Amino acid sequence: MPDLDVPAKSPLSGHSSFWPRLIFGLLWVLAIAKVLAITVADPDLWGYLAFGRLFWETGRFPYQDVFAYTPTLSPWVYHEWLTGVVFYPLYRFAGAAGLQLLKYALAVGTLVLLYLAARRRGAEPLAAALMIWMVQLFLEMGYSPVRAQVFTYFFFALSLYWLERARDTGSRWCLLGLVFLQIPWSNLHGGFLAGLGLIALYAVGERLSGRPCKPYLVAFGLAGLASLVNPYGFYYWKYLLPAVTMDRPQITEWFSFLQAYRSGLPLESWLYLAAVTLFVILLAVWARWRDLTAWLVLGVTLYLGIRHQRHQVFFFLAVGAYLPQPLSLFLASLRARPRLQQAGRRLGWAVPCCLALLLSAAYAHGLVSRGPLGLTLPALPDPHNHQAVYYPLGAVRHIQAHALKGRLLTEFSWGEYLLWTLYPTCKVALDGRFETVYPETVAQKYWNFIYGRDTWRRFLEDYPPDLILVDPRSRVTAFLLREPGWVRVYADAGSVLFLRSDNLAAERGH
Repeated sequence: MPDLDVPAKSPLSGHSSFWPRLIFGLLWVLAIAKVLAITVADPDLWGYLAFGRLFWETGRFPYQDVFAYTPTLSPWVYHEWLTGVVFYPLYRFAGAAGLQLLKYALAVGTLVLLYLAARRRGAEPLAAALMIWMVQLFLEMGYSPVRAQVFTYFFFALSLYWLERARDTGSRWCLLGLVFLQIPWSNLHGGFLAGLGLIALYAVGERLSGRPCKPYLVAFGLAGLASLVNPYGFYYWKYLLPAVTMDRPQITEWFSFLQAYRSGLPLESWLYLAAVTLFVILLAVWARWRDLTAWLVLGVTLYLGIRHQRHQVFFFLAVGAYLPQPLSLFLASLRARPRLQQAGRRLGWAVPCCLALLLSAAYAHGLVSRGPLGLTLPALPDPHNHQAVYYPLGAVRHIQAHALKGRLLTEFSWGEYLLWTLYPTCKVALDGRFETVYPETVAQKYWNFIYGRDTWRRFLEDYPPDLILVDPRSRVTAFLLREPGWVRVYADAGSVLFLRSDNLAAERGH
């Protein structure tokens, strides 16, 4: 074996002195925090808050939707119901800061669990930190403030850690923990299926590796039964199975790579996925890494990430847990090279630490300037990013100032904000709760309307609205401007509000 004892004065050493560790640790923390410090409120947040408000103010569990004016599904199976029950009092008493702090706490917990899983697999601390740094983009992809997915990512990382600990020590307590974990997870977010899938993959991987798989199969069965501890019982699964497999061609986060490419969407996240995948393959080949269970998890999560952009996060989480082990071998081989040892000794710590401090200052400035404990609601579209979230704040003020009410037909991404802000004076169609509320026939007619297709009037005929609030850049806006019976009463660069002409007198009265 080569002598890996490199002097502590070398940046290539795995056991540097206190100050370099502190400085580079600070850089790591600030870089991660800056990526995580997203403040533009996610459209789904308002749906959670609306459910939570309804739950706490009525004192009853809402099995029927009250926010939509179209026909709705019965019962209303809201798989994120517990998220709303948690978020609403937190937002009411601690404001945006409370929600953001919860997001940061869960994100930090997720990173710590990835680190612990990597260490459990024999990785050195530096390798674990470097790999988490490499996959940090998952924080930008999955942690817009604040979605129920933050619970799923935390529980997925916890499941990875417990499964690795069970595999390493043979402990059955960790597998039992996975069973009980499904109870809160299945009520916070439908992503609990990722946890069930992870247990199943470990069972298959251990069987292929010639190790006992029965404990994992038992845990899988019991965890599935534990998911039935929810307000809907078996009906939850009746909703969930078709919801998981349904096509969502109008929602970009559900796009596959080919859909994103054909739609002309930015491909940065896909290129990042390709780069990380190539790194994983090259590192695994170099290290002759043959962990079948890990390969199975990586392969399945990569496939899911290619099928749906939103699932890329699971692949990055798996990489953060598994790849530090072969990376540790690679770093050890680098330290064993005499030329690199000499280069490291000549370089010393002074220059790297100075650069790290400068970068830390830049990251800290960027972090503070974002106001990381707040929530922002852009009122106008970003001219450089057509996918960026914004809200029709001017139109909402107009509706409130003129006491407009009734059935409000609006953009999909605005629906949950409007039902949170305007209910009960206005009911909406359609919104991001989508398949949990709206029948497929209603949704299809809605997409035909919002995209200005040939049958766009059908929605107006079948589900007549009193107000229509849409994007002025959309095709249907041009149609509505020429449509008899509708009058534009408000417009700005981000939204245009139409009112039925027979309601115009009431609007002018205010």
